[in-house]
Amino acid sequence: MDLMEDGNLMDKVNVLIQRDMEYYKKNQSILQEKLCSGVVGGRLDFPPSSSFAAIKLVNWWEEEYLAAFRKGSGFMKPASDLILDDVAGGCGGIVKASNPEKFISAITKSSEQILTHLHVLTQEALDHADLSVLNGTIGAASLLKNCLWCYVSSKMNETDQLQTILKNYQEMCEALAERLLDLHCRLLSLYILQDAECLDWENEKPFFESERGSYILQMWWLYMKGTMDDLWETVPPKMAQRVFAGMLNETLTIFTVRYGQVIPSENRSKLYSVDISNLLLCIGQLLPSICNDSEELVGLFLNNQSKLLRDVHVKSQELFSFFILRTSPLDSLMKIFRKGIDNLHLSKNKSNSIIPWIIFALPNIFRQERIIKNISKIGDFDDNIAIALDLMVLNHQPQPNWSLLLKVICMRNCKIARIILEETLSGGEISLKKNLIKCNRFLCSEICTTSINFDYFEIISSITHIFLIIGNKFDLEEIFLPLIIKHANWSKCFDRREIWNQNRPPFFEALIENIQETLPPISKTVINAVQTGASMYQAMSIVLACFSQLWDCINMNIVLICNLFQENLPSDITPIGNSVLLQLLLSALYSDLLKIGEIENKKVKIKETTPVLSQHKNSLTSFDGFNNSSDAIALAVAEALCSIDEDNKHTEQIVEVLKQVSDELEENFISSDGCKRTESTQEVVEVLCSELLGDLNGKRSLKILLDFVRNNSDFFNFKLGILDVTSQAIYTKIYRSALLHTMFHIEYRPFDQLLSGLWKPDWNQLLTTPMGLTPERIWSNLSYRWEFKDSNFYNLPNNEAQIVSSLTSMLKQQN
Repeated sequence: MDLMEDGNLMDKVNVLIQRDMEYYKKNQSILQEKLCSGVVGGRLDFPPSSSFAAIKLVNWWEEEYLAAFRKGSGFMKPASDLILDDVAGGCGGIVKASNPEKFISAITKSSEQILTHLHVLTQEALDHADLSVLNGTIGAASLLKNCLWCYVSSKMNETDQLQTILKNYQEMCEALAERLLDLHCRLLSLYILQDAECLDWENEKPFFESERGSYILQMWWLYMKGTMDDLWETVPPKMAQRVFAGMLNETLTIFTVRYGQVIPSENRSKLYSVDISNLLLCIGQLLPSICNDSEELVGLFLNNQSKLLRDVHVKSQELFSFFILRTSPLDSLMKIFRKGIDNLHLSKNKSNSIIPWIIFALPNIFRQERIIKNISKIGDFDDNIAIALDLMVLNHQPQPNWSLLLKVICMRNCKIARIILEETLSGGEISLKKNLIKCNRFLCSEICTTSINFDYFEIISSITHIFLIIGNKFDLEEIFLPLIIKHANWSKCFDRREIWNQNRPPFFEALIENIQETLPPISKTVINAVQTGASMYQAMSIVLACFSQLWDCINMNIVLICNLFQENLPSDITPIGNSVLLQLLLSALYSDLLKIGEIENKKVKIKETTPVLSQHKNSLTSFDGFNNSSDAIALAVAEALCSIDEDNKHTEQIVEVLKQVSDELEENFISSDGCKRTESTQEVVEVLCSELLGDLNGKRSLKILLDFVRNNSDFFNFKLGILDVTSQAIYTKIYRSALLHTMFHIEYRPFDQLLSGLWKPDWNQLLTTPMGLTPERIWSNLSYRWEFKDSNFYNLPNNEAQIVSSLTSMLKQQN
């Protein structure tokens, strides 16, 4: 779309709106652009994409802000990156002249104009039931709302006008979310959930010869799955969750009323049973998308959850009661009623326990051999069930849930972390992929600026980083260390002859990354010293002296893990100064000096070959071809590090440094609960997650692990015993995304399992489930069975007629 970039803002906005409307009329769509994945969601709920017009307007607003305040707002990129040349415009590139009053006036008028334009597009979308256009207007309104929030939060003077406009955009976003929900619900109720043949419950003819369930349930499942994917890709994540939750709740209302009122004929009763079983299995797979953790998924502390989530659980529980009482065999019913009404398990109610329907709806997780008793908190589950539930919620979220990811990786003695390390260290059969180095999309964030090679090296390094930041001595000694040392050649990097080697194991590289920020001052100090005449002997003394000042800046877990490696070193490995910690520090400093040499002089190439140690003399002049430039000095000092303990010249200083760090460790190291903290309160997990997200290495590690866990969900489910066989996991991975597979399968299981015989309910177990049902509700459900209709009573076999008669008299008398 061609637009003028110079001139008055209002003139440009008028042209922008005109061109955007012309594009819509011509193509019946909105021109959109993707936003950086690193900013999608978050506290402000950024959209995955926005209209071209909104993005262009935000760019113009930023130019106006910079011209008015001579600094960036911080919305698009760090203020330090913005310079006045960015807003040069007009004749000869002269910087715009503006002031805060002009800025506020321009923003107010232009935002009102674009708001009116978005209202027009919204009405067009609603008139034509065009979801893509409606999603586009939502993305535009959300982006502009967030930009205005940033301006208001900058605490500039006279922001009342902007606050009014911001409120208008917030109200519009909420209204658009309501319209989107209403549109989806109308499409579902009017077109998806209506089928005369499926809903003809009194028909004496079996539906589809009793070979399948209702069409409408499969169409509903397919629509819900497709809509979920579409919402996750187009609408701000929190809004998408609210819309999807509303869709699920509204359709469950229809299903609960429908299946609660019908009295099927004898030949349609099997369809009734199959439909409800299919429906509950579908809800079990859709519910994690609107939950924040496993407690919400299984219905623990239901009174503390949101009203909408409570409604979904209550309606699902009601459908479950229909299934148990209206479709179970009569002889199974009679067995439980022989004990008397007062002794019925169905009438008992366990408060603050797992809601019964979810056990039925997630058969892969809650298998029949896994007896669920007295579950009042997630900690009461066995390890595999607890991890599988949180993993399921994590994989269904529309945006990264970093705290839940950290919990999944570290819970139950770091079981998932151990699985990842075992498989990656042994080169197991897990799926790998390459991530984008940088997306270069609008609002590209810091999390996208790091080159992420999604391979074994990065995964092991990321797990190591997690252990170093939040682990304790037990985690490092009992979980992390055994997995590392059981593999061959783990200790080679600790040999004194390997300092120069840049081909290091990933766990060793992760250790170096955690001390990398402390090294530049040391490198700069030693280079400056040599430039002013210090000898190499003096340079090495300076290095050791700097190390002695380092410990307040270093994570004590690094010292602890080095001590543990020291205790397990093979006899043929000798680190410099006989210290793993010193070997690590010198290796890290060697790499830092190497980088300085390569940056200062791109022509200097250091080959990965063993250095000639005999060249390391007391003066810099002994190195042929080097001069007094910083790049040459950096490379020379780096090579000198390889022989820092030769001839016992620095032995006493090395001993003193190591003694100091030992004292620091003993004095300052406080053991915590380590990774177990991730299973405590949500607030604790959030704090730990914030600590990881506070630096680039932590962000990078969590992003790599999130992509890895999501990409290998079937593999982890197999390891946890959720999938029966590897071939089933492979099959699901290949076909899960295929349309036909989604239509005929509820995740791992096919539709209509009751008819196909792949699944046979344990009615005795189901009928002894505590559900808090009163005798009135039990009779209300039984009376809707076809056997209890007066016209059918005399056609029943004698034994079934006796059962119906006994149950009728028993329950009617009780009521």
